[in-house]
Amino acid sequence: MFEELSEIHRKPDLFSVYTAETLWTEPHLAQQMLKTHLDQTTPLASRPLHIIDQTMQWLDEKFGLNGKRICDLGCGPGLYAERYAQRGAQVEGMDFSASSIEYATLNSDPGRGSLAFRQANYLTDGLPTQQDLITLIYCDFCVLSPSQRAALLDKVRRSLNSEGAFVFDVSSMKAFETVSEGIVFARNYMDGFWTVDECYVFHSTWKYETAAVSLDLFTIVEEQKTWRVYNWLQHFSQSTLEAELKSSGFEIDDISSRFDASDTEAHSFTVVARRFGS
Repeated sequence: MFEELSEIHRKPDLFSVYTAETLWTEPHLAQQMLKTHLDQTTPLASRPLHIIDQTMQWLDEKFGLNGKRICDLGCGPGLYAERYAQRGAQVEGMDFSASSIEYATLNSDPGRGSLAFRQANYLTDGLPTQQDLITLIYCDFCVLSPSQRAALLDKVRRSLNSEGAFVFDVSSMKAFETVSEGIVFARNYMDGFWTVDECYVFHSTWKYETAAVSLDLFTIVEEQKTWRVYNWLQHFSQSTLEAELKSSGFEIDDISSRFDASDTEAHSFTVVARRFGS
């Protein structure tokens, strides 16, 4: 037991393990994530609908969504994709969660636009071409390793048309400052989120100061198995993000807090990036 506890408390190497798909593809967890996405009482998986509606108004004012071809990466249950279509856009939503895609397909109303959902992994599967707008919302860009981000930016660059824009949000250095290292242990932690069976969970939080990365590591101990979920989060300053985008052929067109005007502490910021020469 001492050795097992020592392993649980050992700080992992930076971006050494990637388990994002577990949250979205393991049947029980996928249903829990969908439930959290739709829950208006918690911001753990998505912003409240009134904030999403404010975001949509800004996007429409900036880009004129009517008639635009839009790809929403990591679309989840379609909360943004549906609203793009209702403003007249031609929309494709992509997500690797079968539960989320099924919900979005059955419950979304495209209004006067068009709307299609595809179960796919935007890191490995092809993106639609000649897009006017590609969005990646709720700091999903930040959960990726540097190599994953570079690969995604290359795919997005090739998917956009010459006038197209990539719009996404990232976690800020102010948010990184609020992270504290520590560990929490509890029986049936998060009230059945991890499994329907009895379990014991260690929730470890680590900081990687030089890289500006935080990690929430969940070690779930069940009767027959022990497994882990790694939630990495990269934090950016404007200069570090600008340098990363430049290395992938993008330049920043606009930075603001438009995805969440209620974020008065500036824990995240929204980026509009365009290809060089666009």
